Amino acid sequence: MSGVRRVLVVGLGTIAQSHLAVLDQRPDATVVAGVDPVVDDAPFPVFRSLSVALEREPEPDLVVVASPTDTHVALVRQATAGCEALVLSEKPLATTRAEIDDLGDVADRVRVAHHFAFSPEVEWARRHVASAGWGRPTRVLSTFHDSYSHLPAVRRASLVSSWVDTGPNQLSFLVPFVGRCELVSHADEGDRAVTVLDHDGGRTVLTSNWLAADSSKQTSLLWGGHREVRLDHSSLTVTVIQDGEVTEHVGYAGSVGRKEAHYRGLYDVLLTDPADARLGVPLAADIARVLEASVTAAPGTVRWSELG
Repeated sequence: MSGVRRVLVVGLGTIAQSHLAVLDQRPDATVVAGVDPVVDDAPFPVFRSLSVALEREPEPDLVVVASPTDTHVALVRQATAGCEALVLSEKPLATTRAEIDDLGDVADRVRVAHHFAFSPEVEWARRHVASAGWGRPTRVLSTFHDSYSHLPAVRRASLVSSWVDTGPNQLSFLVPFVGRCELVSHADEGDRAVTVLDHDGGRTVLTSNWLAADSSKQTSLLWGGHREVRLDHSSLTVTVIQDGEVTEHVGYAGSVGRKEAHYRGLYDVLLTDPADARLGVPLAADIARVLEASVTAAPGTVRWSELG
């Protein structure tokens, strides 16, 4: 892609607003149309179906699929059949390998918005660990909380569950640190989940929780008992601890919120280096492998409790 990219956005709900906010600031992209069965109020033409949109705007450079999770594969397939554009799907692309394998013939034109992988604190930590030559961490704990338990039923259904909504975020940014993971156990209540995985050289534990007073997201990576990198994904900050002493204290001096910072980084890469592996279908397929394995995994030994 080169010049000013003509962008078609499919789905104009909550997550699409992050895409639109970032695209609106880019001189190299312009949104020419949207697709949504309900939304009317937009600064560009809105069509009720993708097929009609592609009749009216037949030559987009980029199609962004920001619809509910269970519609991603079908819309990606329709978009790739209806035009020659690159297609960016929200995550997860799919929850099973079979669905992703069915897109094999168009995978070269499909990218996935693994936006957490482009968050400023993740980018900094990835560079720091690589330059320090620390290798794989021995332990990882990633805890993600969102106050989604009181969302309307339709909105919750579009996200599927805390695990399906959050797990792909965690897995996508952890891959550069831990590599391929194998699922050990998965305990899931819908609103919250605990997932244990083995990775080369250690163990990774992921938790997600919609029974929360506010959004709060942190990840701790440990190398033995001597080195730790603590990422706060809510504040976009990092603390590095070595032998009990803080050796790096990284702040966020940006002027935009967390989600917009994620998508700024994502579009910076997508529009300059779309071959970046963090956007690729192979990563989406590996995430789907873990999601699929979680359905039949041993539940582990988690005791659920509530406050208040």
